[in-house]
Amino acid sequence: MIRIGIDTGGTYTDAVIVDMRDGAPHVLAKAKALTTKGDLTRGIGNAVDALPSDMLKLVEQAAISTTLATNACVEGKGGRAKLIIVGSTDEVLRRVDAQGKFGIPYADVITTPFVGSYDGSDVTFPDWEALYQSNRGFFEEADSFGIASLYSLNNGAIVEKSGADFLRERFGKIVVEATTVAAEPNVIGRGATALLNARLVPVISEFLDAIDAAFEKRGLNVPVSIVRSDGTLMSEELARIRPVETILSGPAASVTGAQALAGAPESLIVDIGGTTSDISIVHNNRANRTDGISIGGWKTQVAGVYIDTIALGGDTVVRYTKNSRLELGTRKVTPLCIASSRWPKVKAALKYYYGTYPMDFHARYELLYLLRDPGDVSRFRRPEQQLLELLREGPIQRCDERVGQIVGLKTQRLEDEGIVMRCGMTPTDAMHILGGFDEFDAEASRLGARCVLKSYRGQDASEDDAEVTRLAEEIYALAQERLYGQIISAFSQDMYWPNRPGELDDQMKLLVRKTWQSRHDEGEPSFGVKFGGTATLVGVGAPTHVFLGEAAKVLDMPFDVPDHAEVANAVGAAASRVTVEERVTIGPLRGPDGVVYGYQVRGADVVETYDKQPQALEAARRVARDQAMAEARRRGATGDLSCEVREDRNVYDSAGIMELVRDWTVTAFVQ
Repeated sequence: MIRIGIDTGGTYTDAVIVDMRDGAPHVLAKAKALTTKGDLTRGIGNAVDALPSDMLKLVEQAAISTTLATNACVEGKGGRAKLIIVGSTDEVLRRVDAQGKFGIPYADVITTPFVGSYDGSDVTFPDWEALYQSNRGFFEEADSFGIASLYSLNNGAIVEKSGADFLRERFGKIVVEATTVAAEPNVIGRGATALLNARLVPVISEFLDAIDAAFEKRGLNVPVSIVRSDGTLMSEELARIRPVETILSGPAASVTGAQALAGAPESLIVDIGGTTSDISIVHNNRANRTDGISIGGWKTQVAGVYIDTIALGGDTVVRYTKNSRLELGTRKVTPLCIASSRWPKVKAALKYYYGTYPMDFHARYELLYLLRDPGDVSRFRRPEQQLLELLREGPIQRCDERVGQIVGLKTQRLEDEGIVMRCGMTPTDAMHILGGFDEFDAEASRLGARCVLKSYRGQDASEDDAEVTRLAEEIYALAQERLYGQIISAFSQDMYWPNRPGELDDQMKLLVRKTWQSRHDEGEPSFGVKFGGTATLVGVGAPTHVFLGEAAKVLDMPFDVPDHAEVANAVGAAASRVTVEERVTIGPLRGPDGVVYGYQVRGADVVETYDKQPQALEAARRVARDQAMAEARRRGATGDLSCEVREDRNVYDSAGIMELVRDWTVTAFVQ
């Protein structure tokens, strides 16, 4: 079986052709091209065109992964979506800190009461028309909707379906029913997952349209599958309606690819991309997993490979603080070296800023450019419209007087929605200055470094290459230190798995920093702490060798950058396959006196009641098997499928007196 694997990241699009004849990927050809965010088709096409044309004719399947959804979560981007929660209140949302804990912006959610019985036998549906009329602005500014209702897992989601029918008929827009993307009782968690899914629909749809267009143009008429967050595959059609399942598509493919390329059964995998760095831990050839992915402030109910994602990549913005401390930000910008290769006038703009402007502390040497034309600009404020008009002529430096003349201009929303992008100083520029990477315009990187030094330090470095070099080395050190600290955090989480702690506390962060800063000290201290391990530190991604090697030395861990590490995500996509795990629960039904009078079987879209437990158990086996087989077909599985069923019991702590079963779980596995 010959497959093409493609990974579209925030900076690069990678493509490989692999032979899967013995179940393992054998790389026959590979290529990289810049991701063209304004027109993804171009970047994808460039990567495919760089592969041998004779090998492309042999391709039978395509498997795709992407970090676009990952990056959208980390950077707070996506479509304009709104959420309706039935069965909660604004007070409850604030009491549980829905925005801080789950990522739901309070401005994007509206609540209404649930009226009726939990099992759906007696439910009064909300007056959807009245809800709309009293909140017209809320509904009309949305491009898509999510809807979540209390007790949906017990009553077949009848309220969610009712609300979704109203919204689709009224607005003709995408509506995500929470139970179709999440299956946990917490209605706020389900709501967050539905809202994020709605936000990501345009992000993934644009990507899949680009894949289809690039393939059609090149006559690649093969089935297309997408890598899910758990490292398995789903069909293109399913990915369009359940994009939240791809929020860790690229990182999950990276784990699969790194395992296949390095072959280390005990490993810590670090994938350094343009926007993020992703860390995962593998024990006995199986990566740690989670039932609820948390990323970029969002806490979801999406299961997947456990990835510790941090905003550190080759394209992470570098700026000074007002107290003259250099810092790595969390936002992705286009590196100056790449921008100059695309637009020659970038260097002229940097030279002009350096020769004209004094210290300003506001990074006005950075440039803005139009990432994509939004078309209808009526929904934007007048200052935003004026900026868009200027940017249609090409990139503009923030110090440009035409930008300064736009009264009340704020670019945050345009940047959040992926319409406007910045060009600025990044670790990629530092690599060009120090020679770790030389694919683009190193002179633009050096000019950018001089602008940074002048803007924040008032420092004239026009003839001082030593200062420019020191700045690049400082950027390296910041990136290496952040990566080292995140590896220690991953160690800590793995040590206490699955009850992993949150972020390292301040005292632990200080200890980690001390161990990093003392790496060059001579002699052994009287007292000290050393972090390390015997697992292999596996690095994938283009700049891995630059930033990860130093951390491996300090940790005294085996370090491996395997062959084809720079395209590991694409290799992992090609090596992935369709596997499905579906769970069905059986819960006892109790009357007011606590006596069990029946058993309820609850599946993804099934609620059935039985008098006896054996009947319920047999029904659960049937439902789990049917759901797993149907889901496997939806995800694109073909041919004969095998299904394995496992049964588990959740027992109350009865102190040895008697066994009381809380519920039963039947899980069906298909591959």
